[in-house]
Formats: sequence, C-alpha cells, structure tokens
Amino acid sequence: MIRPAITFAACACRSSGQGARAQVRAYASSSGGAGNSSNLPLVLGLGGLAGLGGWYALGGFNSTDKAKNNAKELAESAKSQAKAGATSVSGALDKSTFKEFTLKEIKPYNHDSATLVFELPDNQTSGLSVASAVLLKAAEGAAPLKDKNGKDIIRPYTPVTTPDTQGHIDFLIKKYSNGNMSKYTLDLRPGDKIAIKGPIPKFQYQANEFEEIACIAGGSGITPMLQLVQAIRDNPEDKTRFTLIYTNKTEQDILCREEFDKLAKANPDKYKIIYGLDLATKGSRTAAFTGYITPEILSKYLPAPDKADRIKLFVCGPPPQVEAISGGKGPKGSQGELKGLLADAGYQPSQVYKF
Repeated sequence: MIRPAITFAACACRSSGQGARAQVRAYASSSGGAGNSSNLPLVLGLGGLAGLGGWYALGGFNSTDKAKNNAKELAESAKSQAKAGATSVSGALDKSTFKEFTLKEIKPYNHDSATLVFELPDNQTSGLSVASAVLLKAAEGAAPLKDKNGKDIIRPYTPVTTPDTQGHIDFLIKKYSNGNMSKYTLDLRPGDKIAIKGPIPKFQYQANEFEEIACIAGGSGITPMLQLVQAIRDNPEDKTRFTLIYTNKTEQDILCREEFDKLAKANPDKYKIIYGLDLATKGSRTAAFTGYITPEILSKYLPAPDKADRIKLFVCGPPPQVEAISGGKGPKGSQGELKGLLADAGYQPSQVYKF
C-alpha cells in the first residue's frame, strides 16, 4: 500500500464473525534553406510513394471494412504512443535519484495533521502524473532517520497537489506514535530539507476510459483517490462518475473532506461521497454507516460487477483493511490475487486496482 501524502497510515481494522474477509472496520489512503530544383522529381516521386503507402495501409483496393479496421489500428497505435509520452513528463523530481527540497511552509490541518509545503525551484512542476507517488527520506547532513539495522528509512507518499501545480509540492501528514517518517517530517521546520525521489507511476488514469470509478479508502488511503477526483474535476470533458467510500475512526479524522463535500454538493449525480466511522458522534449526520464495511454496504454503493470493463474499483488503506476488501498486494508491489469481499461479490481482477 502506498502511504499517501496524507500519511495517516496506521488505522487498524478489526475482524469478527467470519474474520477480516467477512467484515471491515469503517476506518482503516527551423526550416532549411531553399532546396535545389534538380531534386524536385525525386521529392515528387517520394511523395507519391508515401501517398500510395498510406492508401495501401488503409486497405488499397480491398473492402471498406478493412480500411476501417486498419484506420482503427493506426488510431490505437497513436493513442498508445501519446499515452506513453504522457508518463515521461519532465519536472523538478528525478525518478532515478533522490533530490533535496526545502520546506517552505507548515499549514496545520487538524488535531494531529499538517500540510507540508516543499519549494520546487524555478517555479517548476513536480513532473508527476495522476495517481503516482514519491519516496521520501532524510536529507544528507540532517538528523539521521535509520531503522534498527542502520539503514535509511524510506517511505512512499502521495502528494495532495495536482501534477500541474507550479513552484511547490504538498504532503498532508498525520502523526502516528509508531510512524517514524510521519514523526520525522512533522518535526521539520521551514528551511529544513527532505530528500524526494520520483515519480513512482501507479495507475495511469485516462479521462472517460470508464463510465464510473469507485474508490474504497481507509484512513491513509485517501490521497490517491484525491488525485483521481482532482483529474476528473479539472477536465470539463471528463464524464466519469466518481463514488468514494471513505472510512475513519471519528469525524475529526476525516481529511480532505472539504474538497469531496464541495464536489458532491455541486454535482451529486456525478460525485457520491459515503463516509463510514468507527465512532460516530451522537446526532451526527456525517456517517452513512458505522462499524464494519459489509457486503451489503458494498452492494448498496458500488457499481455492479456485471458492468465489466465500463467500471474500475480502487482500494487503498491500512493493510488489514485492504486484505479484507480485496486481498493484499503481491510480491514487489504486484497486484496479487483478488480476494476478500470484492472477490466474493463477483468482481474480476481486471476491475480492481490496489494502490
């Protein structure tokens, strides 16, 4: 699981009855010079050959159907090349080495969380794509951050700033008593540095690839989902519907709530936000449910599995919750086997992505 920029990663999930698979706790994300005229016949000849080549590629004397199929293949090839190019955007970060960036500002968020704003030089963007992450570690010469074996502690985080944000990259961090990196970063002060490497590509989101995407996030799993919804929000041509089931311990622990609630209020047919709490305040109307995520809750809010490749489900949260919802990730960050509640509900591996 990626530790999102909202690094509140330590939400625990309890199990009961049939175990973690049966239920999940609600909390847990220049043009050249003039040519020589003697070359004109050659140029015209080559142009004619190129035209014949294009005509042949589109079917030649063959049927219209073949022309359409070949045109479709050419279009798909161009789309693939464009998609590949989109993943190689340059920016301030470097995916092959750690670079140091200065903390510019600390913005308190709630009782145990803050947004850390790191400056990017020359008003650059980060170079990240939607739903990608970065690695953080202590800067050289700074207070060391090592594990018990003396190795650098390195952790993945997801920024809360959009890929086109210039001049800074922000991380929303929640402090945990057993979170070495979260404690370290929240002890930094403006002027201090952190080492960042990235991007780490995750799911390459494309507008209108799906009719609907549905996200199940627990605590720390919210930031990849925030990146997805920001991409939909910022593209007027993107008609993808967005559903979020987001779980936390208490109402005060809900992060990025303002962004999600604003979207749901402005366009309730497109954005559906469902909060689940472990401990709901008496009289509160925030929680759609309390306690465990159950098969009934998933059936009520998620698109049906028979919609095949028209939908995509995303899962991110504390490992026990992810295990119960979809099964954990496999070796070396692979997706692993689809298990848990989603498998029991009939969803296929191609319909589910685990951050």
